[in-house]
Amino acid sequence: MPKVTEEYRDARRQEIADAALRVFRRRGFQAASMAEIIAESGMSAGAIYGHFRSREEIVHDVAGRVIGARIADVEQLATLEPMPAPRTVVRTMIAGLEREVGDLGAIVQLWGEAITDPAIRELAAGIYRRMSTVMAGYLATWHEQVQGRTPEQAATLARAQVPLFVAAIQSYTLTGALVDDFDREAYLTAIEAHLPG
Repeated sequence: MPKVTEEYRDARRQEIADAALRVFRRRGFQAASMAEIIAESGMSAGAIYGHFRSREEIVHDVAGRVIGARIADVEQLATLEPMPAPRTVVRTMIAGLEREVGDLGAIVQLWGEAITDPAIRELAAGIYRRMSTVMAGYLATWHEQVQGRTPEQAATLARAQVPLFVAAIQSYTLTGALVDDFDREAYLTAIEAHLPG
């Protein structure tokens, strides 16, 4: 029997995560079942369970992939010359979330699960920490390179401003999930007009 390579395992896990994300888009994180994920993937239950022990493990993997992609988006913005103003990061992250997750209600459902499920709460807290860290890095670099601040000033400003940027993404997500006639562009324009940078 040929040896299974790490690349092969990663590719199968990605296929399963992609199938799960499609189910999560249709049904939400909470309502999605393993049976639906298995059916969507076209793989056997044994193949799925060979890569993930549970639905919760798949949720963690998918969430990690989604936030990882958003962090990569921000890191890519940081390489541009000139470095884009920080307020554009919010639009970039939101566009990526909407493109990848689709229905923002699925994210809000995950937040709801975090209230009563300690594992999901830790996942949500980890995502918050990762977002905050990458945003702090972006802000500090921008303040130093574009605004001419000292590294200490830049770091202090970044720490003070991070909650504004994370809250802007969270408020957009929640409002977009709950309000049927939500004017996304007007909301983003208002956010960008009031965020620093």
